This record gives sequence, structure tokens and C-alpha cells, in this order.
Amino acid sequence: MALNTLFLSDSSQISTVSPVPNITGRTFFSHLHPPTRQNYSKWTVNLSSSFASPPSLTTDMLTITDAMTSDGAPHPDPVFVLYATLNWYFHLPTPTNPPAIPGAPRKEWSVNLDRVGLFAREEALAAAEQAGLILLFDSSIPDGPVVYTISAFGVRHPIRPRPARLLYRRHVPSLNAVLTFRLARLDDAPLVNKWMNTPRVSAFWGESGPIAKTADFLRQNLEKRHSFPVIGSWEEVVVRDGRVMEGGVEEPFGYFEIYWVKEDRLGQLCEAQDWERGLHVLVGEQKFRGAQRVRGWLGGLCHYCFCDDPRTMRLSLEPRVDNARFIGYLQQEGFAKEREVTFPHKQSALMRLTREAWDGPSA
Repeated sequence: MALNTLFLSDSSQISTVSPVPNITGRTFFSHLHPPTRQNYSKWTVNLSSSFASPPSLTTDMLTITDAMTSDGAPHPDPVFVLYATLNWYFHLPTPTNPPAIPGAPRKEWSVNLDRVGLFAREEALAAAEQAGLILLFDSSIPDGPVVYTISAFGVRHPIRPRPARLLYRRHVPSLNAVLTFRLARLDDAPLVNKWMNTPRVSAFWGESGPIAKTADFLRQNLEKRHSFPVIGSWEEVVVRDGRVMEGGVEEPFGYFEIYWVKEDRLGQLCEAQDWERGLHVLVGEQKFRGAQRVRGWLGGLCHYCFCDDPRTMRLSLEPRVDNARFIGYLQQEGFAKEREVTFPHKQSALMRLTREAWDGPSA
């Protein structure tokens, strides 16, 4: 075994114990403070490679496990653990393995991260991506290097960020309630099925039917790369013992889809910016209908989209032209009708809101 030390900018250091002469296998990491020898944390990294003498250019795999603090608790900062691990890995000797074909371009040195152990949780992956340490498949980070791809239907667009599970949470003062948007799940199918079978909703969405149909509808939308389904909830604020607090009961009220316009079918019918977002909306619960509630959740959706990615300069919706009430709500929020667009199944009003024209949530 070989003992090595990495010095960090905060005067702490990482000690590693690695197998020799071949570094594949388990390496033990310790994070400590040299003057006091205080041990902050420790973890284990397994390095695997298809190359005889790693590191390789692209085939190495890092698996990070057993990340614990000095008191035996799970490590609270996966970003730091990954940062220190990558610091160690990219200080290994530069790969010398040549391209498989003589004269072929040499690939950039990269390493794969195994989605088990410390990075089995989506939250840890999202945090590492936001920190700029990793690039997830079909994902890019706001303000980071923009990576483009060409979709199956020939549209060149940026690789899209992965949504978090909890997207948005805000107290809406005019309603004295907390608005929440979260990523939908397959077990939301019974709830969404109830909404889709409401005549008012079915008239615009055309998705009424058995629960199996709704489950398939949700599954397909969760698998899309440019769009994701969302459940909105209201949580009433109550006064208890003279204190104002959240009621603790979230009531789902609607289904929404947030998508990137450029690679959506709308993007085939109009000019679309790289980071332009679109919305599909559905309020399923009767008790949460009405102008004041619409202002609350519509403003919240706009707020989320503009805050989620600073590159988003415009939002688009394409309601059916005869949905005059909702078009009116959009205009109150700052949307303007640009023109009409024709889909195979409907004639729509193209409603758009620019970042410069938006004054913030209206409720």
C-alpha cells in the first residue's frame, strides 16, 4: 500500500492509502487538520478500469462509499468528498493509452462516477452538478459550459439540466398560503386520473380514461428529455397559540408540464430561443379555482422558470384560442399574444412573457 497526501486551500489535508503497484481497487481517504491531527471524516473509493495500467482516458470508474464524519455520522457534504476524490484522481500520472485507431483524435481525460454509495441519491448528484464537478447524462448546469446536442428530429439545442424533486416553495401573502411545485411521480397516477376525468379538464386535455392510461401518460412524460411533469400544492397558513405557521397539510391542486420550447413541437412552429421555456397547465381541484388562485400559481410558475435558469429570457404558452378566460389571466400576468399557431389538434394563441416585461409574481 502507498501513502500519499494532498494539501487543500483551507490548510486541511487529505491522506490516501492506495494499493500498489496497480492503483485499481480500494483507496482509503482521511480528511484531517494537520496541526491538531484532528480527523474530520473518512471514506473509501474503489477505482476500476478496463485499461491495464490506469488511469485511462475515459473508461475508469470511481465508486465512493463509507463516507462518514469523525463521530460516525453520514458525511453531510458529498460535493466536498467528490472534490477531494477528483483532486486525488487527476493528480495521478496522465494517461498514456493511445487511440484505438492510429491517427484518431485523442479523447479528453474524464472519469465516470458510479451512482451507488454516496451518490445513490438524486440530491447528491444534483448538488455535484450544480457545483460544476460532474456532467450528468442529458444534463447541463446553469452558468456552466454549454454542451449542445441534436435531437432525433434534427433540432440543435443545449443539453438540458435535470429537475430537482422539490422545484419551488413560496408563501403567497395575498392568499396566506404556501405554494409548492414538485416533480410528479408514478404514484400520482390516481390523483391525475381523477383530474383528467373531470369534464372541464377533459375538454381541453383529452386524456380521460382508465387509470392505466394515466399511468402510461405519466411514465412517458417522466421519460422525456425536454419536459417534465409537475404537481402543484397549496398549504394553508394557520394561527396556532398566537403564532402564524404553516398548516402542515399540503393539498395537491393541479398538474403542470414545464418544457424547453426549442425541441418541443411548439418550437417547430415558431422561432424559439435556446433557453426559452413553455408551460402546460391544469387545475384539477374545484376549491382552488378562481382568479386569485390563478394569479398565485401562475406567478409562481413564472417565478420558478426565471429563477431556475438565468439564461431563460422568455416563457411561452399556447392555450386554445377559445380559452378566453385563461388568456385573460395570462395577459394580467404580463403575457402578450404574439400570433396564432396551428397544431394538428387545436388552434392556439401564442402567449409570450419576457423577463424584462415581468414585474414578479402578481399575488
